[in-house]
Amino acid sequence: MRSDHDVFSGYVRAGWYPNQKPRSFRCGWCGRSVTSETGLQNYSDKLVGPLEPPGDEPEFKIEVRICNACNVGTTFFEDFQLPKPLRGETINSDGKDKALDLIVKLYGEARKALSQDCPSCAVLMFRKLLMHIAVQQGAKPRLRFVDYVDHLKSESVIGKPLFPLLDRIKDAGNEENHEIKRATTEEAEDLLNAVTHLIKSIYPQTTRSA
Repeated sequence: MRSDHDVFSGYVRAGWYPNQKPRSFRCGWCGRSVTSETGLQNYSDKLVGPLEPPGDEPEFKIEVRICNACNVGTTFFEDFQLPKPLRGETINSDGKDKALDLIVKLYGEARKALSQDCPSCAVLMFRKLLMHIAVQQGAKPRLRFVDYVDHLKSESVIGKPLFPLLDRIKDAGNEENHEIKRATTEEAEDLLNAVTHLIKSIYPQTTRSA
């Protein structure tokens, strides 16, 4: 069995050393803002996956930081963070209802997609969310998408003042699903705020996570 010294020596031979300074960031795993002193750093001139060079320098710094709230590692390529912090508000259902739990999980998937620069995926997930919400609120499965939206309106699942929010989500989802275009991050973030507001209005029992 390799000793701790042997394992650390392997990191040193590969150019990894303990971080020299603390680093503050918002963890992409647990969402908390932390200042971490634990981790390793290195320098590289090689690209990793789809990343672009962070500048004109021949080498760039790589850091792995351990979140002191959840103990999971976050990687930094200079100031480029992976995973990125989740966008929007964290909500949960506290296990109150399985159907509601699913809606909250789908909402979380949309947040993850947006945080990883996948706005089109997030917009399509918002469309899917409306379908799930409508069925959870009594609509029949396998209806046309417009019928799900009409159900939320006609059955007074949401109040009339929120109809414009519902239409924005519907129209953006239709456009993303049928048109040859890609949603922008700004558009997806705007829809994320609208979806968050809708979920909290329809399900007041949801709570904001700490």
